[in-house]
Amino acid sequence: MQHWTVSPDSTRLELNITALSRLIGAIGSTQQTSIASAALDLVRTRIAAHHCSMLSFEGDRNPRLLSGASVRSAWHVFNAASAYSHSFFRQDDLLRVIARYPASFEAPPVIVHHQRLEDIECPDYRAQCYENVDIIDRLAILVRVAKSQSLAVNFYRDRSAGHYSETEIHDLLGMAPLFASCIARHYAFDTDGESSFRGAVTDELSDICPQLTVREREVVQRILDGATTERIAEDLKIRPTTVITYRTRAYEKLGVSSRRELFATVLRKRNVAAR
Repeated sequence: MQHWTVSPDSTRLELNITALSRLIGAIGSTQQTSIASAALDLVRTRIAAHHCSMLSFEGDRNPRLLSGASVRSAWHVFNAASAYSHSFFRQDDLLRVIARYPASFEAPPVIVHHQRLEDIECPDYRAQCYENVDIIDRLAILVRVAKSQSLAVNFYRDRSAGHYSETEIHDLLGMAPLFASCIARHYAFDTDGESSFRGAVTDELSDICPQLTVREREVVQRILDGATTERIAEDLKIRPTTVITYRTRAYEKLGVSSRRELFATVLRKRNVAAR
């Protein structure tokens, strides 16, 4: 596995203007395939990629699929992304890179991460997210957009095409700042406010109650997302009774006794910060 850092203004390649215009036009689209499809079309003018997924990593939550596309069927991407988000993202070396990502995002660097099939140690992750859909290689573009929010644009390669070549990696390094800028703008567009609220809550929980453990914070974040006890248990791979235990402990530390009081506490913190 390798990764490279590129500056935000280092795009130097000549790009297909029609494909580029389509990518820019897809920013803010509410159709889940639009921007990933446009990104895949543009990258394929120089690189033989077969699938694209765009994910948000928001604090301790499971990653969220923002957009997905494939030259075959988007089902391949959505199915693999669902398995990845629910079961395998913690096995991804990309998480290590995110953990070491520079804290400042005034002018965030763009990171390109290369992961081949044989780099993956976890056999279940390798099977579910790569082998079962005939993927052999991935180039991921990573950019931080807030204190605890990072975005990734992943371009996957089918086994039939072999691994990415050095020339193709070089070309993607040249395009990476463009893709990072587009996904950041797409994420910020977020007409229903979900991304901004989730990100604000992720940051604020640590300020409101630094005594929360990682697991307690994961449970509280999902409660604020509207998830049921059963869904939280499924996401975190724990029993529903264990979710209730973490919720009880977190509520005691936060000084609340219900979901309504939890929302009120977070919103009050946001209102004070906005003054």
